[in-house]
Amino acid sequence: GPPAPRIPGSAATGPGARARASSKPSAMALSKGLEAIKLRKAQRAQQRAMQRRGRGSATGLEPMATIRCTEKGRNGALLIQERCSACHGLTVRDVIGTMASNGNRYSMADLRYDLKHGRLELLPAGADAGPLPKAKPRPDAPLAGKPLPEATLNEFFKFLQCQLRMELKTHTGEMLPLTDKAAEQMWPDVEKFASPNLGKTERWVPYHTILGPHELFLVEAVHSRRDWSEKQRFLAIFVFRAHCKRDLFRKVQLPLMLTKAFWQDPKRAFEPKGPMEKAMLKYRKDTGAPMITSCFRIIPPRVLKDDDENLVRSITDRTMRLLDIGEFCWAVMKEKGKKPVQKMQEMSKQIQEAMGLGETWAKMLTVCVDLAYPKEKLLESQCDVGMGAAPPLRALTKGKTFTDKVQALRALQVEFNRANGPHAKEFWATLKLQEAKIRSFFKKYPLVCSQASTKDRQLTASTLQVQLCEYRQFRHSIARLQYGLPDDESMRVEVEAKARLGPESFVEFNEKRQCATFEYPGETAKIPIDVPFKSVGGRKMVAFRIASMCFEKLRAGATKAQAEEFRDQVAKSFRAGEDAPEDSEAWEVCKTQLSHPSPLVAFYVEGKDGKKFPFQTTMGAAGGILEAERIARLCWLKFAKGWSKDQVIAFRNDLYKKRKLSEAAVPAPAAKKPRKGKA
Repeated sequence: GPPAPRIPGSAATGPGARARASSKPSAMALSKGLEAIKLRKAQRAQQRAMQRRGRGSATGLEPMATIRCTEKGRNGALLIQERCSACHGLTVRDVIGTMASNGNRYSMADLRYDLKHGRLELLPAGADAGPLPKAKPRPDAPLAGKPLPEATLNEFFKFLQCQLRMELKTHTGEMLPLTDKAAEQMWPDVEKFASPNLGKTERWVPYHTILGPHELFLVEAVHSRRDWSEKQRFLAIFVFRAHCKRDLFRKVQLPLMLTKAFWQDPKRAFEPKGPMEKAMLKYRKDTGAPMITSCFRIIPPRVLKDDDENLVRSITDRTMRLLDIGEFCWAVMKEKGKKPVQKMQEMSKQIQEAMGLGETWAKMLTVCVDLAYPKEKLLESQCDVGMGAAPPLRALTKGKTFTDKVQALRALQVEFNRANGPHAKEFWATLKLQEAKIRSFFKKYPLVCSQASTKDRQLTASTLQVQLCEYRQFRHSIARLQYGLPDDESMRVEVEAKARLGPESFVEFNEKRQCATFEYPGETAKIPIDVPFKSVGGRKMVAFRIASMCFEKLRAGATKAQAEEFRDQVAKSFRAGEDAPEDSEAWEVCKTQLSHPSPLVAFYVEGKDGKKFPFQTTMGAAGGILEAERIARLCWLKFAKGWSKDQVIAFRNDLYKKRKLSEAAVPAPAAKKPRKGKA
C-alpha cells in the first residue's frame, strides 16, 4: 500500500535536524498524526481482507464498514451532495437499497462509483465518521450573507411564467412577452438555471411535459408513424425508453424496426448475439457515442469483460424486460370496463416489481402511456407525490396539517386554481397566450395540441407535481448563485430508506465458517442466522436459499427461535440430485411463495406464439420446499432450451413420480419395542 503519511509537524532526522529542533510538534499534532496513520493502516487492512474474501460477500464490500462523506462529495453537484451526505456515518448495509433524491435506489454500483471518485470513503466497521464536512459557501455571490427569502405561492406563479417563456423560446425561438414585471425581473435567474440543463444534458423539464426532449421525440418519430399499427407504436415507446438516446434509436434501431421480420418477434431481435445487439455494438465501436441518456445515471452490472459489449448487453437485456412490460400494459390499456385508476395501479405495480426497475421507472413509463392516450386521463386518476416534489409542497403548504402528501397536493391544487392575486392573473393570461403559439407551431402534431389546451383555472395535479420538482431545483440554483449557500435548506429531500430490502442485500457466504449467514436488522437488535453448507450436502446456493427464506420469515414477524426451527426442518428435507448451475438465473426466478396457503414455486413462460403462461411446482407434490424449488429450476432450464409446455409438464411429473418411488423404497424406521412392564 501507499506509505503512511508523515506525522504533521514532526522533525526529520539527518542533516539539518538540529536547526529545526526548536519547532517540536504539539501533543495535538502528534495525536492527529498517529490517528491518521492508524486509520490508513486499518483501511489498508480492510482492503486486503476484502481481496482475500473475494466473492464470499454478497456485496463485495465489508457490510458493516462505516461510510464517510468527503469534502469532494459535500461540494459536488446537488444530487451528488444529497446522496453522499445521506450516506455519512451509515454502514454499507444501511445504504444499499435506500431511495436517493432522484427516486432511484442507491445500488452497490452507485456506492463503488462514489468511492472511486473520492466522494465517499470506507472506514473500518464501528469507526466514527465524525461530523459531516461543511459545504463551502460562495463569497462572491451578490447576496452572500443575506437570508434567502422563503418560498411562496406568488413566487411559484412568477417562476411558472418564466418556464412558459423558456419553453416557447427553446422550441420556436420566439421570446414570450411577460407583462408581470416581477416575473420579468426573475427571468435572468430562471434562464441561468435552465440553460445548463438544455441540450445534451436533457435535464430541464418544460411546463408541458410532452415538449420534453424525449417525449417530443416519441411524438415525432413514433406516434406520427402511419406505417406502424397502434400496438407497434405502443411497443416502440418501450424500446426507446430503454436508453432514451435519439440518435441510437433513429440511426441504429429504427432501420431494423421498419422490417416485417422485427415485428414478428420484437423481443428475439434483442437477444444476445442477435441483430439488434450486433448493430448497436457496431455503432458504439464506430462512433463512441453515448448509449444511454445522462439523466439515467445507470451503471450497468458487469456481465461481459469488454466495456462496450457490457454496456450494449445491459441495454438489450433491459429492452427485453421493457417489451414484456409493454405487452402487459397494452393488454391493460385495451381491457374494456376498467377505470383509469385501475389501469394505472396495475401498470405501475407490474413495472415496479420487474427486475431492475422500480418507482422512478413506473412514473416515467406511465407518463409516456398517459401522453399517448390523453383521453384516458390516467395521471389524473392518481397523484402520488414523488420525493422531488415533497419539499416544495411542504414549503408552500407551511402551517397546514394534512393526513398525507396526496391530500396536501390536492389542497395546493385547489388553492392554486382559486388564487386571484395579480401574479396568479398574470400567469393564466400568459399561459393562454403561450399555448396558442405552441398549438400554431406544432399544428401537425395532435398530441402536442391536445396537451397545450389547458382550461382556465384547471391546472392538473400531475402538472403541478412536475413543476414543483423544477421549482425546487430553481430554489437551489438561487441559493447557490445569488446567496452563496450550498442549497436551499427548505427544499432538501428527506432521503428515505423506504425500499423494501431483500435477503440478497444481507445474506452472504462465510467461507471461514462454511455457511450462508446474515444478521436481520430487528427493531432492538440484529438477529444472526447461519445455515451450514454441510447441512445441505455442501450446496452453497441451497444454503443461500434457506437463509433467504429464514430472512423472509423474520420479516414476517417470526422470532429467532421460530426461524431457526424452520431452517432445521427445511435443511432436514434436503435430497441431493441434479440441479441448476450456481450462476443460473433459475436461482433468482424459482423461489417459494411462503405466503401462499399451500407454498409453491411459480413463474411465467413465454410460448412460441408470444403468449405467456404460468408454470408451477408445489411443495405437496414435490415432497418439500427444497424439492419444489429444485424441480422448478430444472424445468426452467428445459424451457430455456426450447422445450414445449407439454414436454416440461411431463418432465416435471416424472420427477414427482421418481421422488415418490424413492421415498417408498426407503424402509420406515422400526417401531421401538415397549419396555417391560409398559403396555
